[in-house]
Amino acid sequence: MIRTTRWSLTAALFAVLAATPALAQRLNLDGLPIQEIEFVGLESLAAETVEFYLGLEDDAVWDPAALNQRIHELWQRELIDDIQVDPIPVAGGVKLVVTVVERPLLRSVEYVGLKRIERSDITDRIAQDRLRVREGDPLNLGDIQRLQRVIEELYRDKGFRLARAAYHVEDVSTSDRRVTFTIDEGDKVKISEIDFEGNTVFGDRRLRWAMKKTKESSLLTKLSKADVYNPAKLEEDLDLIREIYHKAGYKNVVLGEPRTDVRATRPGAESVDDERRRLFLTVPVEEGGRWRLGEVSVEGNETFSDELLLAQFTEPKGGWLRSNVVDEAMETINELYQNTGHLFARVDKEVVERDDLVADVVVHVEEGEQFSIGRIEFTGNRTTRDKVLRRELGVQEGMVMNQGALRNSLLRLQQLEFFQIDETDPVAFDLDQESKLVNLDIKGEEGDRTEMQFGAGFSELDGFFGQFQFRSRNFLGRGETLGVSLQSGRRQDIFDVSYFVPWFLDRPQNAGAQVFSRNLEYNLLSGQRLKQETLGATLTYGRRLALFSNLSLSYSRYDSDDLQTFVGLDGELQSVDVSRSVSSMRMAYSFDRRDSRLEPTRGMQYTGSLEYAGGLLGGTTNFIRPRGSFSFYKPLTQGVRIGTVGAVNFEAGYIQSFGDQELFFFDRFYLGGENSIRGFNFRSIWVRDDQNRTATDVTGFPLGGNSMLQFNFEYHILFGGPFRVLAFLDAGNVYSTDQTPSIEDLRYSVGLEMRVMVPIFGAPLRFIYAQNPNDFPDDRFETFQFSVGTTF
Repeated sequence: MIRTTRWSLTAALFAVLAATPALAQRLNLDGLPIQEIEFVGLESLAAETVEFYLGLEDDAVWDPAALNQRIHELWQRELIDDIQVDPIPVAGGVKLVVTVVERPLLRSVEYVGLKRIERSDITDRIAQDRLRVREGDPLNLGDIQRLQRVIEELYRDKGFRLARAAYHVEDVSTSDRRVTFTIDEGDKVKISEIDFEGNTVFGDRRLRWAMKKTKESSLLTKLSKADVYNPAKLEEDLDLIREIYHKAGYKNVVLGEPRTDVRATRPGAESVDDERRRLFLTVPVEEGGRWRLGEVSVEGNETFSDELLLAQFTEPKGGWLRSNVVDEAMETINELYQNTGHLFARVDKEVVERDDLVADVVVHVEEGEQFSIGRIEFTGNRTTRDKVLRRELGVQEGMVMNQGALRNSLLRLQQLEFFQIDETDPVAFDLDQESKLVNLDIKGEEGDRTEMQFGAGFSELDGFFGQFQFRSRNFLGRGETLGVSLQSGRRQDIFDVSYFVPWFLDRPQNAGAQVFSRNLEYNLLSGQRLKQETLGATLTYGRRLALFSNLSLSYSRYDSDDLQTFVGLDGELQSVDVSRSVSSMRMAYSFDRRDSRLEPTRGMQYTGSLEYAGGLLGGTTNFIRPRGSFSFYKPLTQGVRIGTVGAVNFEAGYIQSFGDQELFFFDRFYLGGENSIRGFNFRSIWVRDDQNRTATDVTGFPLGGNSMLQFNFEYHILFGGPFRVLAFLDAGNVYSTDQTPSIEDLRYSVGLEMRVMVPIFGAPLRFIYAQNPNDFPDDRFETFQFSVGTTF
């Protein structure tokens, strides 16, 4: 009998050599002709192929030694996993029974969980390391195991030290196998503890707090996935820790290689997916000494004096060597050159150590040539005229190239909304080295010039109402605004026509006119109803002070018929009808640096106004009304698909009558509504006494305030496209003359809001869910509201 297996070829051949002579001697088979060969187990191999490799062609004789050599050669060809040759004496010679277990073919190799590396990376390493792992070749488990280690090594090279690979061999047929590698990239390993070694200046808690993307596992960090080990994010957080030390003067701090200790909470799990692992992270710290700032000097500067550049360093000589102070000064110096045409200026710092932990800073400047602006062209404005865009720029042809002014100009163009700047590649620069000119091609596309807005709402007292608004923000491509607004419903009817010219007579001044008719009718407390009919007009003139600021003066004249109806003490319906005329002048200053009017993600806006009515202007209503507002937007997190934005708004106002005249009901401050304190009905937050009871005027109507405060806080989650969801907290109140405005007396509402930007409306649809955390008597509050636009 001759037998060999894949597990121990040497032992099998030794057994063949030992057993065959004894068997041949006992049966006297050596040298006998082979009369017949019977093959057992052949699947893909042909019998003739095996006969050829074993040397068993015609006229062959039984020769065990030669057969063993042929078996060894056949084995090296990796065609078989097992072979057994049994000689049986027959008449005239020997019959051989050859039992073969063929080596299966590798039909396919699959990778499950492969994300951070490419399949091509694995293929390259297979070729580089000459691994026999190719589809269609015989399966070699040794090379499969080596490939497993190669995959883990590839992950370690990319920083994923916790990555693990496991393989599974699956039968596809009797002769074919499929190998599946399951990869756990280690990005699901939760961090149990983060420790630091060697730190004395800052404690572990302070250093852990500085880490933004790598946190110990807790309920909060699970939601943000900050407790998942990610080497790339860890390296970012280690940079933040270095920054803490550098800001404090420890410029030579060294963070050693983080040590990871992974412990299985379910040892003996059947697979990588079933095994729960927890990571214990240790970061070695060598803090070094704390350095002081020595001399600061500048080299290579010609355009700006040493005194000007050195003045950017706010930390005095002898103070601590704080990196943020040095870096801010370097950035300011670089901006000085960039904003004066030195496009290729280089500003570098050199820190020179001296004795006693003192370091000098040398600022090296390479100014380069100064460039001016050549041509300014626009691409993508099919309707909007070039001059409409050009006049909004803070840079002009022939000026020294100013990078900061160019950035502000692009923001200003984006605010127009009817010309959308290409965010990925907003400007193409064409440099003319000979004439030292840079030509600018500002790229974008026409935005939505026309807005159509509609809104609807419902309340138990007011019923349904609807509104429609048409506005062209770029009328005839001139950048002028034409608007028509119509609202009709049980509560309010409005008709409004306006025309606004942002560059009146092609100068940085604006002018506008508005004609309006407004009828307002709504309920307050039981049996009380208000109605106001107003007809008037407004003329406005403004002057641009800077790229984002404007000063305006407007004159308004309108006639108003105010009707209050209520049930008297005798049960009869009574009314108070007041006809009056209002003539007012309003001066306003505005600054707007938001990146979008309706969907801002960054920037600020603030306004201040003073309105004077009556007196020398005529009319029957006398008052002075100052008012101000401030809004601020800041990105909190940014992602490929989801980002978050924080927003805050503050408003305050005051009104005072003069000339022995009382304030009219409609001139007083009332809050409430989707554009004020969400959830509360329109103008339903009024003055209350110390017992939170409704204060009323002589007719029993709720009393409005002489002053008001309003706060709005929003946390926006941006899902991309037209959708965003936000959580909000609104607070505000109104106060009478004998009350002092106080934050303690604010009314609150909290809730969620979904906004969907619909292009045909030009404004977001709003679905508002609000809760009143502190109900007062007579509150008029709605949990669900529907509207269009924004709160601020």
